[in-house]
Amino acid sequence: MNIKAYIDKVNEISHLERDQQFLVLEMASNDACTQFKFLNFSRIAFFIRTLFIAILSGGSYLLFGYSAWLLIVTVFLGLLLSRVAVTEINTYLLLKSLRKILLEQHNSKLVNESI
Repeated sequence: MNIKAYIDKVNEISHLERDQQFLVLEMASNDACTQFKFLNFSRIAFFIRTLFIAILSGGSYLLFGYSAWLLIVTVFLGLLLSRVAVTEINTYLLLKSLRKILLEQHNSKLVNESI
């Protein structure tokens, strides 16, 4: 997963310097990967792409019959739609882990200040 694309885009950490943003995003990415041991970002992308292509190609075959140009169009459309879905899923998982890490850091800061 390319976490550089999220630098200066996430409101929760946009006030930090870029290198700090990168470190926090990297921690969030690692946390998201460890939460789902069997699914990491690349496996999610593979499964979603395969699912979209299979559903769209199978659906077009059932509705319109076999046609080479239609198969090419549905594969292209499946790849396009799956890219959007994969981006949304990856963003959701990364932001969920990022919020968890920021909350943990905030709570540990509060505990340290109270001591």
